[in-house]
Amino acid sequence: MSWWTAVPVVLACMVLVLAPGAALAFSLGFRRLAVLGLAPVLSLSIIGVGAVAAPLVGLRWNIWIVVGLSVLACAGAWLVTDFRQSARNRATIHRDPWMVLGAAVLGMGAGALLIARRVMQLVGAPDNISQRYDDVFQLNAVRFVLDSGNGSTFSLGEMGGGKGLGAVYPAVWHDIAALLVQLTGASVPLAVTSLNLTICAVIWPVSVVFLTRVVAGPKLVAIMASGIFAAGLAAFPFLLLVWGPLFPNLLSVSVIPAALAVIVLLFRLSDHAERPWRLWLALLLLVPGMTLAHMSAVGAVLAFSVPMAAWAMGLHLRRLAVAGSPWRHYIAPAALTVACAAVAIVAWNTLRPGSYTGWTPHTTTPGAIGEVLANGEMSTRSAVVISVLAAVGIFRMVGGRRQIWWLLSFAAAASLYVVDAAVAKGPVRFFWTGIWYADTNRLAAYLPAFAVVLAAVGLAGIVDACVRAAARFRDRKAAVVRPWSRPALAAGVAASLLVLGFLAVSTQLGSIRTYIATNKQFYERNTPSSILSDDEYQLLARIDGEVPANAVIAGNPWNGSGLVYAFADRKVLKYHLSQGTTKEQSVVDQSLNKAAGNPAVCKAIRDLDVHYVLDFGTQYLLNHPASRTYPGLQDLATSASVQLVDQQGAAKLYKVRACW
Repeated sequence: MSWWTAVPVVLACMVLVLAPGAALAFSLGFRRLAVLGLAPVLSLSIIGVGAVAAPLVGLRWNIWIVVGLSVLACAGAWLVTDFRQSARNRATIHRDPWMVLGAAVLGMGAGALLIARRVMQLVGAPDNISQRYDDVFQLNAVRFVLDSGNGSTFSLGEMGGGKGLGAVYPAVWHDIAALLVQLTGASVPLAVTSLNLTICAVIWPVSVVFLTRVVAGPKLVAIMASGIFAAGLAAFPFLLLVWGPLFPNLLSVSVIPAALAVIVLLFRLSDHAERPWRLWLALLLLVPGMTLAHMSAVGAVLAFSVPMAAWAMGLHLRRLAVAGSPWRHYIAPAALTVACAAVAIVAWNTLRPGSYTGWTPHTTTPGAIGEVLANGEMSTRSAVVISVLAAVGIFRMVGGRRQIWWLLSFAAAASLYVVDAAVAKGPVRFFWTGIWYADTNRLAAYLPAFAVVLAAVGLAGIVDACVRAAARFRDRKAAVVRPWSRPALAAGVAASLLVLGFLAVSTQLGSIRTYIATNKQFYERNTPSSILSDDEYQLLARIDGEVPANAVIAGNPWNGSGLVYAFADRKVLKYHLSQGTTKEQSVVDQSLNKAAGNPAVCKAIRDLDVHYVLDFGTQYLLNHPASRTYPGLQDLATSASVQLVDQQGAAKLYKVRACW
């Protein structure tokens, strides 16, 4: 399949993840770059809340729910923010110069092109799927949203038999993919690829460039370079396309920079001034989107915000002390600190998903620190250019003493990674990283946002130093330089473009190129570890014309046959590899090939309405022991219980004939 077939789906996805949030941000009173930066995270809130609310009022999930909720949210925001403002208050709306917005758009565009190219290389074709463990659930869950009409985070887990809290699963990613299928007619795999491409190449650069503007100030070089740097680190977004794959995590991490930007603005740690109540509203409105996209994102933002809050409180107390304020003025800050600490501790302990600690450390403490500083998390190759510039950024922030809070937040993120990467399993490791299942890959994905900002600040510092040196030279040679001022300006612009071009090339070599080349195997179809081959793809494409819509298909989910639900909308017995097994399902799994003349087996087959069986051979994902617990679905070619209906290479579709 050509990548051109994905273009309309990607464009539809861009509208879905940008338009609702941009309209809401504008209605809240934000302008220009702030509107663009907040658009994705606010869109996630509208989509996530709409998906939760729809079944409560008896509606099936569809685009009109997003449209209707967007209109309501914008109307409410407009009433709260505009009709109660005087002309003087409306004049306080912050507007960056158009040059800043232009630099941001250029940076985002450059990052989008670089990232899109690498994602396309990694995936290979737009209808390819990640041939890894979690993707069986992710793709089938998209189909479940389409079939059930229910995209609520509180019920997505019902697909695999979950009840109560066991049915809760972050569903915003699946909701967007389902909308893409409805709007464009794309297949589930094509919709998933288009969504992931949009997350990586659009949402992530938009969010991180906005954060860079807030932290670094309106420095054009830093803003433009941040988009390029966003494409140069393996830990995000590429790692989460491979590991798991953790697509809901991918979505939630992509908007964390925007949330951090709002918090920086709220604590007045940036030159970009916004009215506090507007920022509080934005923070309140973006939390649902992050929570419903993936709950761990809230824990990450909480952890990274604590140093900012402490720094802001310290500045406030210092102002009180300098002003000689009476002791009663300290009561409110003290009470607020205690209240926030209590909420943070409760949230930190509540957000952890359970006691799962299956992942183990992979390096020593010095090794983990080295990975962070070299941007070579999870033993990937170091991103040399970005790491050097980030080191310059660190020294610049330390020397300037104005952005120490950002370094402290970076230290918090780095510490979580180091603990998980190097500390042995136990209560300490679980307390600090249990929110992320003590999975170092998830924590590694948070570090690029900090590295990008630091590298952008470092580059801006180098450029500033060069400009100051040129100015001193001009002052000494004024008579010579003045006639050449315009050519000098043109030369400076050209030099800046050359530098950015060099960065765009250099950051795509080494680490990124190696990571993509090494891991694209996980999207290829005919490898020793893949669960779907070309033959199986072709057979799945014919299923909807051969199997009635209400028939159930049995199969061993470990060999990929369970994906017939996502590909062809035919129900299966197992929607995920680790799904529990009922008594009837166990009978079918163990004895379907011996159903002829066996009433007990036939009863289970009829109770489960199993009419067909897919035989995708014995190449199993992970070669897990559970993959070999389906003897009743093997040796079907010699079984009197079934009849061959279709075959593509080694992939076969059988009809159950013994019990019907």
